[in-house]
Amino acid sequence: MEEQLLIDVSGIIDVETFHEYISKKLNFPGHYGFNLDALWDCITDEGQSSMPKVLIVEGLAAFNGFLPELHDGFVQCLSDYSKEFPEREVIMRQNSPSGEGIEFENE
Repeated sequence: MEEQLLIDVSGIIDVETFHEYISKKLNFPGHYGFNLDALWDCITDEGQSSMPKVLIVEGLAAFNGFLPELHDGFVQCLSDYSKEFPEREVIMRQNSPSGEGIEFENE
């Protein structure tokens, strides 16, 4: 388990890219179901989870602008995770100070 992991969702504009990015960053198994229920199952399964002690999620404001329903579900999932695993920390930032987000050509 890593101590700290940064996820920047500021450049994600579609559902498929979100799930591909999240599953790669969090080392989800190949059978990950690309939906929020599967996300929950993967982050809460102690046997499969590679969740860090501190998860930093940046770029939520931009993500909300592109995918408001997915944003709300993702934030709720992380909030529920924080309650269920109080020994781990989830830091959610509206902006993206790291600049680590997905970049697209022609921007």
